Amino acid sequence: MSVSDRGYTLLLTHLHNPTSTLSLPTIQGALAHHLASLSPLPTPLAATAISSPFFLSQPLTHTKLTSLSTAFRHATHLKFRALRDADKSRSGFSALFRKTLNGAMGQWVTDVVKGVQGGHPVLRLACCSGLLLGVEDLKQSDHLEVGRSGLENETVVSLAEVMDTYAFGVTSGTATGVEEWEREFQPAGQDVLSLALILASQSLPLVSQARLRALPLPVLARILTSTISATFKSGTFLSSISPSTSLTPEQHVHVSPSSPLAQTLRSMSSSPLTASIPFISRFTANTLVLLLDSSTSRIDEGMCTVSDTLKVLGEMSTKIETDWSKGALASATKEQIDEDTKELTKSIWTTLKTFLFSNVMLLDAVLSAVVFVPPYYSAITPSFIALQALHTLSHLSFVISQFGGVTSTSGGFGELKKTFYLALDILAQAGDKADAYVEEACFSLQRTTGAAKTVHQAKQAFVLASIEQLVPVLSDKCIRNWVWGACYAHLSDPTHRETYESAHSVVLAIFSAHAQKQRQEPSSLASTTSAWKIGFFGKGYGRTVRTGQESLDTGGEGKVDSQESSISEDFAKRMVPFYAQCLIENSVQGRLSTPQLRLAYSALVRSACVSAYVFDGPPDKTHSLAWYCVQLILDKLRDLTSPAHDVKGKGRARDDVEDRSVERVHRLHLVLISMVSSLPLSLMSRVLEEIRTILSAQPDSDEVTEESAGRRRELVEALFSEFLEGVGDREKEAAIRWWYQHRPMLISGEEKGEEEGRGTVGSWIKGVKKDLKDAVNEELGRESQSDAHDQGVVSRL
Repeated sequence: MSVSDRGYTLLLTHLHNPTSTLSLPTIQGALAHHLASLSPLPTPLAATAISSPFFLSQPLTHTKLTSLSTAFRHATHLKFRALRDADKSRSGFSALFRKTLNGAMGQWVTDVVKGVQGGHPVLRLACCSGLLLGVEDLKQSDHLEVGRSGLENETVVSLAEVMDTYAFGVTSGTATGVEEWEREFQPAGQDVLSLALILASQSLPLVSQARLRALPLPVLARILTSTISATFKSGTFLSSISPSTSLTPEQHVHVSPSSPLAQTLRSMSSSPLTASIPFISRFTANTLVLLLDSSTSRIDEGMCTVSDTLKVLGEMSTKIETDWSKGALASATKEQIDEDTKELTKSIWTTLKTFLFSNVMLLDAVLSAVVFVPPYYSAITPSFIALQALHTLSHLSFVISQFGGVTSTSGGFGELKKTFYLALDILAQAGDKADAYVEEACFSLQRTTGAAKTVHQAKQAFVLASIEQLVPVLSDKCIRNWVWGACYAHLSDPTHRETYESAHSVVLAIFSAHAQKQRQEPSSLASTTSAWKIGFFGKGYGRTVRTGQESLDTGGEGKVDSQESSISEDFAKRMVPFYAQCLIENSVQGRLSTPQLRLAYSALVRSACVSAYVFDGPPDKTHSLAWYCVQLILDKLRDLTSPAHDVKGKGRARDDVEDRSVERVHRLHLVLISMVSSLPLSLMSRVLEEIRTILSAQPDSDEVTEESAGRRRELVEALFSEFLEGVGDREKEAAIRWWYQHRPMLISGEEKGEEEGRGTVGSWIKGVKKDLKDAVNEELGRESQSDAHDQGVVSRL
C-alpha cells in the first residue's frame, strides 16, 4: 500500500469515528488534500465526509462546520494548482485532446457537488459554501471562470432545507421536535440555525440574484433579523450597567471583572455571531433589497418586512440608549474611569460601534432601494421607512458623536452621513410628515433633559442637524413653535461646540429658505449656507463663489414671485434684528470663528435685502432692514474704538485686554467688508465710504508694527476678493470704479515693495489684474450693445 493510499485509509477511519485522536486542523488538511488528488473522482470522499459520524456527531459547533467548509475551499485551490502544473508539463500535441483548465475545474466542482447531495442540510451548506468561496477566490486571483450554476443551485437548496428544518420556531414562535432535541446538545449561543446563517452569509452574496429569489425571502429576512437581535442580546447587553458600576475612594468609576456586565460582554465577544456580524448584516441588507426589487405584487410584502426589521433595530437602539444613560460611564471622562475598568469600557464602545455599523449597513441599503418605490404601492410608504431610520440613528446619536457627528467634514463615517442625508431627502418629499418628525424630535429633547449630559448633547446636535436640512419644507407654525425654541438656547452657548454651531446653521437655513421662497432663486443663499458649513467644520474659510446679485436682484424692475413662503414675512423681519445683535455678541473670542461670522452676517444681510420686496405690498426702496444690520456693525465698531472703551490699567493685563479688543475690531471690519457683495447698489456705495474711512484711518507708514500692517493688508485683500468674486452684474462696474478711484490710498507705499520683489498687496493685485479683466469681459460682454462701454472699462485697467 502506498503512502497516499495509507493516508486515505487513515482519513476514512477517523471520519467514521464520532471522536478522533487527531486534531481538527489535521483532519481538515487531509480532507482537502485527498479531495483534490483522489482519482478518478472526488465524489465518494465528498459523500463520505458529509455523512461521516465525525462531522455529524452532536454538537454541531461553529469550529467543526468552519473546518469542513475550509477543507472544501482549500481543496479547490489545491485542485487548481495540480491542474495548472499538469498543463505546464503537457506537450502541445497532447493538450489538444484534454479539457481546458476551466473545463477541468468545472467538472471537478460538479463531481464534488454530486457527492454532497442528499446529506445533512447544514453540513451540505458548509461544503457548498466552501466550494463557492474557493471558486470565487480563483476568479478574483487567477481570473478563472468556472461554471458554477449547479453549485449555486445546491447552495440555495441547502439553505432552503435548513430553513424548513430549523426556522419554523423563529417564524411561528414554537420550536419543532428537531430543534428541541438538537438544542440540548448545542453550546450556549451556538444554535444550529445561527451557525448555518453564518455560513450562508459568507457564500450566498456570491449567488446570482435570480436564484436567491427562489428562497422565501420574507422568512429569510425575519430569521436574519432575529439573528442580529440575538447577537446583541436584543439590545439588553447594557441592562446591568447601573448595578455593575461603583465609585472608588478616589471617585473613579469602577466595574468589577466579575460583574454581570463584564460577563455579558465576555460572552458576546466569544460568540461566533459577533465575529460574523458584518457578513450577517450584509446578507440581511441584500435580502431586504431583493424584497424591494420584486414585482409590483410583492412590493407591499417587502415594505412590511423591511419595516418590521427596522422596528426591531429601533427597539434595540432605544433600549441601548436608555440603559447607557443610566450608567455612570455615560457622564464620566477618561480621567474619571478607573484604570482597571478602561479595558472593559473599550469593549463596551467596540460593541456599540459594531451595532452602529450593522444598523448603517442595513439602513443604507434599504433607503437606497426604497427611494425608487412609489409611495402609493404599499401601505408602508418610503417616508415611513425614512422616519424609522432617523429614529434609530437618533437613539444612537451618542455613538455617532464618537465619529464627529453627522455634520463633520473631516473624514468621519461616510456611509453614516450618506444614510442620514438620504433619509432626510426622502422625508422632505412627504409634506407634513417632516413637520411631525421635527415636532416629535424637539419634544423628545425635552424628555431627555434628565439623561446623561453627553447623551443629551449628542441628541441635540443630531436633531438640529436634521432640522437644518428640513427647514425649506417646514411650515411657519413648526418653525415658530418648535424649531426656534430648539435653537434659541444654544445660540450664545459654545459649551458643546457641535450643538452651538448646529443651532446657528439652523437659523441660517431659516433665512436661506425664506429668501429662496420669496425670490424662487435657490442658488444664492444655498451656496452661502454650503460655504457656512465648510467654514464651520472645515479648516479654512470655505468661500463659495456666488454668481452675483442677480439671484437677489434688488433693482426696481425685479418682481417677487407671488408664491407665499412657508416662513412668514413678519417672523423673518422680527428675526433679522435679533440675529444681527446675536452675531455681534458672538464676535468675541471663543465663539464664532472669523469665517463663520463673516458668512453668517453676509447671509443675514442678503436675507434682509430680499425682505424689502414682498408680493403683497410696495417694496422698501430704502432697504431699512438691511441698513439696520449695517448700522449695528458700525455702531459697535465706534463703541469699541471710542476712548471711553479703552481699558484702564497697567502692565501685562492691560496689553492682553487691548489685544483682544483690537482683534475683535479687526474681525468686525472683515464682517463689514463681507457685506459688500450682499448689498444693493445704493447701500453698497454707503458701506464703501465707511470702509474707505476705516482704511484711511489705518496707519500705513513705516512706523507701524508688522502686525497692524498685516491687518490692513488683510482688509484690502478681503475687499478686493469681494469685488472680484462676490458683487453682482449691476454693482460690478461701480465697484471697479470705486477701487481705481481709491487705489492710491489702498496700496500706497506698496509700489516700491513690488519693484523690489516683495510679496505685497500691490504685487498681488497686479497678479490678479488679468483675472479681473477676464471677469469684466465675460460679464459686460454678454450684451452686444455694451461692447463699446466694455472696452472703455477694460481700457482703464
